[in-house]
Amino acid sequence: MSQFVSAPDKALIDRALSGAELDILQQIPAQRIAPDELLAITPQMAHFAEQAVSAARNDADRVQALHDALLLPESGGGRGIQYEASATYTPAQAYRLQRANCLSFSLLFVAMARHIGLEAHINDVAIPPTWDRIDDRLQFMRHVNVKVKLRHNIDTLVIDLDMRNYRAYYSQQTISDRTAKSQFYNNLAIAPTNPQSDTLDSRFYNLKQALALDDRQSFLWNNLATLYRQQGLHELSEALYAEALTRNPQDLTAIRNLSQHYRYTGRLVLAEQLDALAYKYRESNPYYQYRLASQYYRNAEYQLAAEKIEIAIKKHPGEQLFYKLAVDIYETMGLTRKLQKAQRASEVL
Repeated sequence: MSQFVSAPDKALIDRALSGAELDILQQIPAQRIAPDELLAITPQMAHFAEQAVSAARNDADRVQALHDALLLPESGGGRGIQYEASATYTPAQAYRLQRANCLSFSLLFVAMARHIGLEAHINDVAIPPTWDRIDDRLQFMRHVNVKVKLRHNIDTLVIDLDMRNYRAYYSQQTISDRTAKSQFYNNLAIAPTNPQSDTLDSRFYNLKQALALDDRQSFLWNNLATLYRQQGLHELSEALYAEALTRNPQDLTAIRNLSQHYRYTGRLVLAEQLDALAYKYRESNPYYQYRLASQYYRNAEYQLAAEKIEIAIKKHPGEQLFYKLAVDIYETMGLTRKLQKAQRASEVL
């Protein structure tokens, strides 16, 4: 990466973090959320959690009872929390408004679970890579849920806002409270929940809060770089993209965004070199091949789907998800021998 991207200039990074060159009236918006609010519950919420698990006999039952109580409709005695992708709310807000995205629900569940004596943590889940475009930004989609350690038991339980789409074989790891809170502020910055918070000073404040909590995450630097690029401050945005790539040299979103920056500033050779590097990383990613295979399968392009899923399996033969798609493809194509082989491999994993 160093041959294409200069080392980030510390003085430029410091200038960017100061916000001095942004045309904003304040760096701390009036409607700010304090980090302590992100795992706090109200007395009403505490009572709800206590009542939800009052009949539970053990930790596993308490986990399930709390999960059920949060999701069941009010008519059935629950809270009726509904999924909403843009609902980045504190636990208190999510409980009151009855809406949450995966991170907000996870924070809500962890806060309540800890109140009733459960050891719960935010769990970062490596779902198959998905990107979405927000305005002119390419945004990598992330997912979290909750992992609960059971007392007197070596097992853990995973709780997800949408258990039907969760797969236990996805790569995952628990993250610290600081990292989870950092991701909350990042969510607020890139997808504000209301018009009042969709201001330059709010977005800058939230990204700065996110970095203050955990600056190891490359996507935070990438998002701050994009904020500066949108303001026409290209020297600062370039330094921030470079900083993102020091944190993760294979951050495809940062590579693509820096390539666009180079192209905009007339450095076409560097842009093409980064495009080639992004292509190399993307093609080597088995989950990207899986995504292509899924798209070809949905479009009834079965031969291409088979080629891509076979590449994915060759690159990562331990991923059960790939074999499940391969089974569907081979069954549709009538490839009995390959179908049986994929079925056997899926059953073993």
